[in-house]
Amino acid sequence: MIENEKLVKARKRNMKLYPFYRAFASDIIFLYAIKLLFLTQVRGVTAADVIFSVSMYAMFMILLQIPAMVVIQKIGYRRSAFLSNLFNIFYVGILMFSSNVVHLCIAEFMSALTFSLKDVAEPSLLSASIPKTEKRGKIYSKLEGKGKAHYYYIDAITAVLSGFMYVANPYLPLILAIAVSVFACLLSLLFEEIKEKEEKRDSINLKEYIGQLQKSFVFILKSKRLKSLLLYSGITWGFMCIMSDYRTSVLQDINTPAQIIGIMAAIFGIVSGIASKKQVQFHNMFRNHSLSVIMISCATAMVLSGAIVLIKAPVWICIAIILVLGLVGKIDNAMNNILTNRYLGNFSSGEMTSNIYATNSIARNIFRMIIGMTGSWLISVVPSANAMFYAGGVFLAISIILMLYMRQRVGLKPEEYPKEEIEMKV
Repeated sequence: MIENEKLVKARKRNMKLYPFYRAFASDIIFLYAIKLLFLTQVRGVTAADVIFSVSMYAMFMILLQIPAMVVIQKIGYRRSAFLSNLFNIFYVGILMFSSNVVHLCIAEFMSALTFSLKDVAEPSLLSASIPKTEKRGKIYSKLEGKGKAHYYYIDAITAVLSGFMYVANPYLPLILAIAVSVFACLLSLLFEEIKEKEEKRDSINLKEYIGQLQKSFVFILKSKRLKSLLLYSGITWGFMCIMSDYRTSVLQDINTPAQIIGIMAAIFGIVSGIASKKQVQFHNMFRNHSLSVIMISCATAMVLSGAIVLIKAPVWICIAIILVLGLVGKIDNAMNNILTNRYLGNFSSGEMTSNIYATNSIARNIFRMIIGMTGSWLISVVPSANAMFYAGGVFLAISIILMLYMRQRVGLKPEEYPKEEIEMKV
């Protein structure tokens, strides 16, 4: 009885802390608004090299995912979250002194260490902390959405500050990014590890665990529902990533000041925060069409962002339209991350949930690597606006095909799935 009371208190503590923690630990604050500017203008690398290094990040993520799962299994979700934030500090530190593509790849390897742990440990920590009730998915979305929303608001404020600080001293935003990661490290230590009877893993040796992990992956990939979600997750994430880099490159090409780019990033952050909080309502509105709406609208925004520059509209009109279309992309991105994790975690619990998130991370990064490397080559042979337009057109075509493929596989009621689709036991 006492043990149950401790478990209840630990769950409540984690659920209360999680949104605050995610506000500072979801990603790196102060960095992304000026990252491309810093690397190209201060460190002298090309935009193509930056996009290529991000593609290598995706490859590192694929290679590190199973080792990261083993580490998480051995040290637990709490310590893994701490370790991920520690690696983030090293990542920003290496970026500060990078002057070629090799340095960038080393930095991205460190970032891959960060997110191979973070992408599995943190959602699994939240999932393990939520009691097994019918409203578990809704509770997950609410807490994750709240945390992401706060992150976007903080990122919005710091994006404006980083744009102006960059003009004064380009290294200052990166120093502050390190400081925030240190704070995230300290916050992660306040969580309590949730160890339910069915989730105790101390008696499983490494060989047995890897064997179970392989069986889980095979089981997941046989599920038509999960396979569809993994395809969707990987393709949309890959294109959303290059869309962000292309947009900054396009803005650079039309001579947009760093301060304006920072302000735009702030607006993106505020709207993303609102979108994160509204994703439950968005899901209730579109139901099983939610992912299709996200995919099609994001692809269309990407096409139009390139087209407005290609038709040689006045610069201020280009900036205004890229801002509006960027808002569409950021809303899609904010909702997409939370809803995808929610749908993937439906009908699962314990280690299976972690294995599904790990498989999703692998799928996302396989597609991110392929799309990123192709995008890096494309932007090296054509102007940024052309690359944005061409890539968006491909994304739109793939989205329509994928939407048709997913129609009978995702978004059904539990009773409409075959038994083997929802009974995910290893």
